[in-house]
Amino acid sequence: MNMEALSIDDLASASGLTRRGVRVYVQQKLLPPPLSKGRNAHYGLKHLTQLRRIIELQSAGHSLEEIREIFAGQTVSPPDPPRRIRRGVFQAVLMTRMSLIDGVELSYDTARFHPNVNDLIALRDLAEKVFKPKGDEHARD
Repeated sequence: MNMEALSIDDLASASGLTRRGVRVYVQQKLLPPPLSKGRNAHYGLKHLTQLRRIIELQSAGHSLEEIREIFAGQTVSPPDPPRRIRRGVFQAVLMTRMSLIDGVELSYDTARFHPNVNDLIALRDLAEKVFKPKGDEHARD
């Protein structure tokens, strides 16, 4: 996969976001617009790096406005430490769920993991090998 010509689907998958999530960051001017317009719109490695930094900063507790200031080179105060969660209180976790192959899915915590496209492709290939249908011994080795 050409990391300098990522489709919005590739960029979303590699960053652990949805297509809508990518578009929100572009609308918020935290992420530059795609390198081209229309059906041929594509993103580059710099977009992926920027998205991962946004996710990292949000996970650390920074607001979108603070992230905008950080990207502008301004100094911001560290975020307040996360409040301790009491036992019995639920915590929401943003999970990304993706189909590796028909019948096999991968779910991961978007705040903790940021797999790159090549690693996801390797996982898909491994899933194809491990979960190949019975009687299909000659399927893609």
